[in-house]
Amino acid sequence: MSEVGAYLTIVVMWLAMLFVGIFGTNMIFSNPPNVTTIPSAVVVAIFAAIGTASVAKRVFGRKSTG
Repeated sequence: MSEVGAYLTIVVMWLAMLFVGIFGTNMIFSNPPNVTTIPSAVVVAIFAAIGTASVAKRVFGRKSTG
């Protein structure tokens, strides 16, 4: 993967995060009498961060000389 491809991959991941944050719904967990509501953007942000770290490490990591 080239550096441009990695850059575009990271940008697309965070654009998806943006659109889920704007248009996404909430995850509602109900266990009477408790109701927990979590924005779905939280889960997408976690996976976008993991994806960003893995792509960045693979493409922009140290190049071994030898």
